[in-house]
Amino acid sequence: MVPRRRINHIAARYYIFDPRFRQAVDFVRSDDFAKTWQQMRKAPDFADLIDYVTEYGSGYDVSSVIDKLPNRLHAYQLSRVVPVDLMLRRDLTTFLHEALQTLPRAQVYSLMARKVREGRDFAKLYKALKDKEFKELVHTARHSQEMQQPLSKLSQKNIDVDEFIQIVFELISWGP
Repeated sequence: MVPRRRINHIAARYYIFDPRFRQAVDFVRSDDFAKTWQQMRKAPDFADLIDYVTEYGSGYDVSSVIDKLPNRLHAYQLSRVVPVDLMLRRDLTTFLHEALQTLPRAQVYSLMARKVREGRDFAKLYKALKDKEFKELVHTARHSQEMQQPLSKLSQKNIDVDEFIQIVFELISWGP
């Protein structure tokens, strides 16, 4: 369902022609990101957010997925062939928006609706993510004192956390 070739093409275009996107990707691939991520994980408000998703999302540990991200990005191969007419200067956020636009929204909705109807683990996780309490926990974690230094580090590397959060909530809103 995910148009991987199209997303790879978009990623390659951004990586080749956008220094801010390159800086963000290189940072996420670095040991410095791993340290920043560990700082974020140690913040009590962030731990509350993870605990909420784990408890109300059928035991799904979202942090284990994110912990694997740097290793996956190290292994990710970007194409170096991009048409000249696609040279645009953008950043990680515009890349994520563009990648999101390539997803087949109707199919994503149908899949999410089916998974929710089946009532298994995904239904519990999706219900937890749509709940007002989850949004409040995200807001609290985003603005907690312990998170300001690591979030500032992400911002310095052209990673806009607020935009990323909006994109995640947009994707969540695609479901029933």
